[in-house]
Amino acid sequence: MSKFRIMTFDGGGVRSVFTAVLLKRLNKLFPQLFDMVHMFAGTSAGSFIALGLAFGLTLDELVNLYAKNAQFIFTPERLGLFTPKYNNENLKMVLNQVFPSNVKLKDLNRYVLVPSFRVIGPNQIPWRPVFFNNFPDSPTRDEPVIDAALASSAAPAYFPSHNTFIDGGVIANNPGLAAVTFAVDQETGRQSLDDIYLLSVGTGYVGHKITADTTEWGSSQWVFYPTPQEPLLKILFEGVEESNRLFSAQLLGERHFRLNPPLIRAVPLDSYRDIPSLIKQAARANIEDAAKWIRENWF
Repeated sequence: MSKFRIMTFDGGGVRSVFTAVLLKRLNKLFPQLFDMVHMFAGTSAGSFIALGLAFGLTLDELVNLYAKNAQFIFTPERLGLFTPKYNNENLKMVLNQVFPSNVKLKDLNRYVLVPSFRVIGPNQIPWRPVFFNNFPDSPTRDEPVIDAALASSAAPAYFPSHNTFIDGGVIANNPGLAAVTFAVDQETGRQSLDDIYLLSVGTGYVGHKITADTTEWGSSQWVFYPTPQEPLLKILFEGVEESNRLFSAQLLGERHFRLNPPLIRAVPLDSYRDIPSLIKQAARANIEDAAKWIRENWF
């Protein structure tokens, strides 16, 4: 049996620094861990990790990508209800410092998958999910890496859509199931499901709930209710995460592991002031079960 190893990263804005520190700790335990990955997949800010690792960035560079640039990315803040909270010019500048503008998905040395959603279809084609990837014969192989990252991270209300695309978190904030599907598809990866090993890494689990009676809620409550903040958006993103975890585990059994340690509290995707706390929490998080699974299944 030939193993096909997939590593995936959830979306979560600044919380992706939590993911990056977890990965750094795992790499210290297993220096060959990332060398053996056949496919990286990431959504939204997780796409920066997936594309960065496939491009050859170090984990220190990925941690610094968030720690040093998040405040710059999430300024200036707009106050209007009729524009995105931020423009994406600062984010573009940061990504251009990391990825040369001429680097395309096909130039990366690993398979990658980056979910997004096209809201405006060409030639009257309805809106639909789009999974940027560099598998052979993929129609997105020639897509610039920066454009794939911007498309996947265009969180509605936070950033403007990019080239008619919005954040992939609306369909696959946990991209594990999508990655498995592309890996086994006979027109893309052509792998046997029995050969797939998936390590899925989240941005920290909080476990939200609404304690109010939602029976008579209208659009304003679902969008603006304060606890949890923006409940409908959280349901869309985090509900997808848990659904994908469940389905991936059912498909792969012991060949799937989900690493998503608890956070002490919820962290909004643009809360750059929480980055030092996220780094400390990731440094203390229990990764023993993940290390055990890697030791027994990855190599």
